Amino acid sequence: MSRNSKKKKIILICSDGGHFAQIRELEPLFTKYDYLIVTEKSKATIPMAERYNMKFLKSRPKGSGRGLGFYFSVLQNLFLSIGILIGHYPKVVITTGSHTALPMCFLAKLVGSKVVWILSFARVKSKAFSANIAYPICNRFIVQWPEMTKHYKKAIHLGGIY
Repeated sequence: MSRNSKKKKIILICSDGGHFAQIRELEPLFTKYDYLIVTEKSKATIPMAERYNMKFLKSRPKGSGRGLGFYFSVLQNLFLSIGILIGHYPKVVITTGSHTALPMCFLAKLVGSKVVWILSFARVKSKAFSANIAYPICNRFIVQWPEMTKHYKKAIHLGGIY
């Protein structure tokens, strides 16, 4: 049995862009756990697969808001997330959001994995749509600004990850 197989498995999932940058700030966790990063496939994230253990989900159509294309991409990511979850059955799913993480978070909760949501560093005073959806199922909900504990009562403020 390899040493890596004795480590607890985690999935770190996020949208691309700033959410992905925040997940990468958690890199010290990567050596402690058998990790898998799951994010949207984009020009910025594809090269990162050479450095990190990664799988990709479908990106939502840019500029589409929450139209039909958005919901179609969430449905596609639901099915992709099932395969990823089966292949890397984690003890914990950690996410910095946003919409891309929702299917994985709900599936993980269904199979008994813990869900940890780290609210985006950009959320200083207002709630986030995706975070609001996931909030009830999260085992831990971490905010990076103390003001956000007013919006999310069970949130834990641990400071910024930057």
